[in-house]
This record gives sequence, structure tokens and C-alpha cells, in this order.
Amino acid sequence: IIKFPNLTEKKKKRMVKIRDEIEKILTNYALIEKDLWAVSLAAGRFASINLERLDGEDNTIKFFKNCIKTQKDFELSRNSSNIT
Repeated sequence: IIKFPNLTEKKKKRMVKIRDEIEKILTNYALIEKDLWAVSLAAGRFASINLERLDGEDNTIKFFKNCIKTQKDFELSRNSSNIT
């Protein structure tokens, strides 16, 4: 029996790879332009417009809220002085 790869896992790995590469590109561009705010606004606008078209407004808003929560949780986990 030939076992086919888990397409969901394969797709997840691909999405993580793309995310990481795009974040590097955006970070480098922000450093070159010395304007993290403008680059962030442009990337956010691109993402929000396209995600809303692809997945609807409610899911897009949920996605952005999840991104914010995930980052906050990550930052809290790195703060050794946080005792909450």
C-alpha cells in the first residue's frame, strides 16, 4: 500500500514557508525605507483586501484578531518578569 502524504500538513508547511519569507522581505524593505509604519500599512491593506475577497469579512477580522492575540501571547511568554 502506498501512503500518500498528508496534504493538509504539506499545505501548512508551504504556508509557513511563504509567511516567513514574506515577513523577511517586508522587514528588509522597512529597514531600507526606514518606515516600518508605511510598510505595515501597505502589507495590511494588501492582506485585508484580498482576504476579504477570498474568505469574507468576518473570517478576515477573526484572522487579524488571532494574529494580534498570538503575537501578544508570544511576547508575554518571552518576558521573564511577567508573573501573570
